[in-house]
Amino acid sequence: MKPEVIVIGGGVIGSSITYHLARDGVKVRQLEKGSIANQGAASRASAGGIRLNNRDPRELPLAKASILRWQTLEEELEADLEYMPSGQIMLYDHRFSIEMIQEQVKEDQKNGIPAQIVNQNSLKELIPYISPSYTKGIFYPSGGQANGLLTAIAFSSAARRLGAEIVTGTEVYSIKKENNAVTGVQTSSGFIPCDTVINAAGVWAPALHEKLGLSLSQIKPFCHQMSATFAAPAILPGPTISAKDTKISLKQTIDGRIRAGGGYPTKPGPDEYSGVFNEKSLKQQRATVLSIVPEIEKYEIDFTYYGAEAHCIDEIPILGEVPEVSGYLIAAGFSGHGFTISPGVGQVISDIVQKKSPSISIEGLTIDRSFSIENKNDGAIRHFPG
Repeated sequence: MKPEVIVIGGGVIGSSITYHLARDGVKVRQLEKGSIANQGAASRASAGGIRLNNRDPRELPLAKASILRWQTLEEELEADLEYMPSGQIMLYDHRFSIEMIQEQVKEDQKNGIPAQIVNQNSLKELIPYISPSYTKGIFYPSGGQANGLLTAIAFSSAARRLGAEIVTGTEVYSIKKENNAVTGVQTSSGFIPCDTVINAAGVWAPALHEKLGLSLSQIKPFCHQMSATFAAPAILPGPTISAKDTKISLKQTIDGRIRAGGGYPTKPGPDEYSGVFNEKSLKQQRATVLSIVPEIEKYEIDFTYYGAEAHCIDEIPILGEVPEVSGYLIAAGFSGHGFTISPGVGQVISDIVQKKSPSISIEGLTIDRSFSIENKNDGAIRHFPG
């Protein structure tokens, strides 16, 4: 059966798009060269944070719509996503005045983001073992965490139940066009015709884009190293932790492991899409973790892991139609914080494919925007999970 739409990529974004298309009755085939949430790709190593706070304003419509979806997504997908609506907290040390924090809360509330200042006593309730160096913070109750691997699989599995074809172990070599319109894709299993192609291939998206004679130099691959301790008691029973002007995202997952991210790099691997263990990064990350929660020193690191993340020059994704080629859409460049918005991205890309008015605004996220780094929003990047 000829699909109407081919989705390239088996991460959480590609899987969400496939699910939403199948839910809307579109004949869709998802192609992935490895497995869903393949090892070494971004979704397998997702920090799993879910948040509204510290986002570029252009992402907020997607984030707000997605936060609502997360509340019932397990029921919708009929799967355990290890979703915990535990909130997010941004910590502040002595460098930051209470006036500065108050201004941040005013800005958040103006943008429709629930936020409240917490003092040292309240911090101890949320993070019982917190270092005395941190005496204040902003708590964001709308956030939380979930499991990136389970979520990608759940979207794809739900799509299959709705009639989508999920094809793994098939690599897409190129997207084919005639008269500047998509005709299909050339794969390791041969040519597959279709009317529409969605490039959700993560770090591999630019290579496919360039096969069409187009440039996607705005996106580069980066490999960042995460760490996980052995299972521990409930050291971090509360929100996902970030700290202002500090490279960290910190949480305890349902398996008891204390997981840390924050943008610490791997060493270069054999190619630009892979990395290898970086002891220096781990030591730096570990020192940061212990400066926030010294109690974690009792629990040793069990393993580190990484995923190749597609970073856009202005650190927000590229979404929607590519004007030069009819029937070609892109959803890539999520820059390490696409997990939260995956439900909204799937919904809006499905709308666009069906020529509906987008149900969520993606103004400022399309490929025809200005990519000047002057437009970069400091709140959009690495120090924050999800």
